[in-house]
Amino acid sequence: MRQSAALQPGAYIGDLQINAILGVGSFGITYLVTDPAIGTRFALKEYLPSDHVSRRDDGAVVPNDAAAAQLFTAGLELFLTEARLVAALDHPNIVKVLRYFEANGTAYFLMPYYQGQPLHQLLECDGTFGPDEARTLLLALMEGLEYIHAHGVIHQDIKPANIYMTGDGTPILLDFGVAAAHDDRSADLAGTANARLGSVGYAAPEQSDAAGRIGPWTDIYALAATLYRCITGNIPVAAAARQTALEAGAQDPLKRFAALVPGTQYGGIRDAIELGLSVNPQDRPRDVGQWKKSFKSLDWRRSVTDSTHAEAYPKEGREWLPRILLGIFLLAMVAIAIFLFSDKSPDEQIQLPDFSNTGAQPSATEEHAVKTPSSQETTRWQAAVRADTIEAYRRFITDYPTSVYRNQAETQLDILDEQAWQELSAEDSVPAYEDYLKLFPDGLHQTEAMRRIDEIKQEQARQERQRLLQERLEKQAWETASSSRTIAAFDRYISDWPAGLHIEEANRIRRLLKDQANDNKAFKAATKLNTKDAFQAYIDAFPRGVNVTAALQHLDDLDLRPGKSFKDCDDCPAMMVVPAGTYWQGSDDKSPLSLSMEKPRRQVTITEPFAVGIYEITMAQWDACFNDKGCTSRAGDNGWGRGSRPVIMVSWTDAQEYVRWISKKTGQSYRLPSESEWEYFARAGEESDWPGGDPALLCDYGNIAGTETGFKWEHKQCSDKLALGTAPAGSFRANSFGLYDTVGNVSEWTADCMNLSYLDAPVDGSAWGRGICSSHMTRGGSWVTGSREVRLPARFNLNNGDRNDFTGFRVVRSIAE
Repeated sequence: MRQSAALQPGAYIGDLQINAILGVGSFGITYLVTDPAIGTRFALKEYLPSDHVSRRDDGAVVPNDAAAAQLFTAGLELFLTEARLVAALDHPNIVKVLRYFEANGTAYFLMPYYQGQPLHQLLECDGTFGPDEARTLLLALMEGLEYIHAHGVIHQDIKPANIYMTGDGTPILLDFGVAAAHDDRSADLAGTANARLGSVGYAAPEQSDAAGRIGPWTDIYALAATLYRCITGNIPVAAAARQTALEAGAQDPLKRFAALVPGTQYGGIRDAIELGLSVNPQDRPRDVGQWKKSFKSLDWRRSVTDSTHAEAYPKEGREWLPRILLGIFLLAMVAIAIFLFSDKSPDEQIQLPDFSNTGAQPSATEEHAVKTPSSQETTRWQAAVRADTIEAYRRFITDYPTSVYRNQAETQLDILDEQAWQELSAEDSVPAYEDYLKLFPDGLHQTEAMRRIDEIKQEQARQERQRLLQERLEKQAWETASSSRTIAAFDRYISDWPAGLHIEEANRIRRLLKDQANDNKAFKAATKLNTKDAFQAYIDAFPRGVNVTAALQHLDDLDLRPGKSFKDCDDCPAMMVVPAGTYWQGSDDKSPLSLSMEKPRRQVTITEPFAVGIYEITMAQWDACFNDKGCTSRAGDNGWGRGSRPVIMVSWTDAQEYVRWISKKTGQSYRLPSESEWEYFARAGEESDWPGGDPALLCDYGNIAGTETGFKWEHKQCSDKLALGTAPAGSFRANSFGLYDTVGNVSEWTADCMNLSYLDAPVDGSAWGRGICSSHMTRGGSWVTGSREVRLPARFNLNNGDRNDFTGFRVVRSIAE
């Protein structure tokens, strides 16, 4: 599952804050969470089948498609069934579900956070268990199984991975998903399962048999297999393989546990595992109680009667005990009344028999044998009665544990217990109930006091969570209003939080925003027009306005003067404004490398500034046109990479698609440069044939074929440091106009039709529209060309439809005032 699918630390699910991710599986994820109100950490399991769902930015879980939705819904119901099933269980060796709920389009259940690690990880680190460790594990899990079987639940997937060992060594049985899939409380505990589930090596043979019956004996097999793994280090042979071998008359492929460990060390554990791993369910104990009774040499903590059903657990009962206690209480009350209202001496008052041993009925002799208290004992009793305090009665009982007055003392303590309860419970507070428990740790109302303490603390925690929630919501509302900074946003905050922490600041900012409304309205109008006159009108009307700085910036942006760079959009090419000017185009007759098509040399005058691309059009810019369906060709890259490398494999016709697309996108007049414009901005004031005036400097300005290529047309004055192919735009030195790659890298299409000389060519910088217009001129040379072709006046022509890996283009744009 992708990590991004998990809720991130700091996020909230209701009143629970995510702290960390504890574990991730195919169908769920478990988080460490904190309840901020009480500062307690819990484990929170989320239903999240990663192959079928995605998580939106708001945290909601949504199925990927209709088929996934059906699977998700079925799995969600099973998840909630597991939560409901486990929430009804309460045993120290069974995982506890504190609560379960639905949120974010899925479901969760909350569990205590146990410190420790899964049993299978413990085995991987520490190897195997010794006799004492195995016995402790077996006894605890047997008690857990007895408990769930008594509640009609069969786990069906007991294995080391589903047992969690806490820091104090207590095993916790986890993952009741399989049990939930078969949960039918109306069915017999030993009913037939609808599906066959379990884990190889631990699953009983009846789990893979369509006619097999599932019951407590199924979990007994799995627990025995788990102990086999813990002690021997080996996972048992799959039950199906064992059954097949035995049915064929072959030897059981599972090596007997008794042959692997000494009986002197493991004793009854050997018997337990051997019996529990019986292939035939009829040979296994029918329930855990019978399993315990089937072998010796283990201390089982409590006695178990023989039974053939999992429900048949012994129930202790002493039905006569309540009657005896009631009789003692009535006798004590009579004695107290006689003592309080009689004028006889204590020695003459009725003495109560001591029935402190309530385990048997008193004999007839004992009923008439009344102990005579000593004078000291009587004096102490009279003093306790006069004091009539808890401490007095308790000291008397401590000093005279067998006194005939003991029952009277205990009755008086019960009276004081009741009086204290009436007084302290009326206050109904945690300190009051805690005071009661300090006075009467085992008092008559101990359970009620503890229950009320828990209820009050839960209510306090709920109120604290509510307070923290309100603080968080108010903080979020303020952050929303502050970030949006609109009158409507502050109106919402003021309306929803009239007593909020930021109400004064909200009212102040709202007044400021109200005052700025006209200012903003005027600035928005100027921005919509986006002309120099509009922004100047705004500045004149609001010389101290909050948007004056922005208006001045807009004015500067609109002033496209020579030497200024700009972009019309994020995906648009960066442009540089070049000035108007006059220059000599073509080659001088004296140039040794000149060609006839570069002559005659003539003077060209460009009367208006114009903008030209600082770089050749890149692959990324071409891809934007292609993705927007403005360009029909994908344009290959020869495996050299895309991004900032110049676009290749584009024809003159393809380039025309791009300039039409970018013009429509920006509302500006983009086009290919004329030859005259190209040579003008490539020279950037240079009168010689070479950038920088020296052929030795050529490799500082462009990616060309240098001496490293070995081509016969190589440029011998320098060696290109790059391998054959294009370089990212801007990798070399810019010319005096701040333009890059005007020579080398890729040759560039122009708007001029092919002509073999400059005879009758325009001298005003415009494109030559006469000639052989099925071909157009390219300029600047490329990564594969040498000295003659990379001179500033060099000219070439290609058919309009030609695409190759050494030709691209750059664009120019008109500057309108």
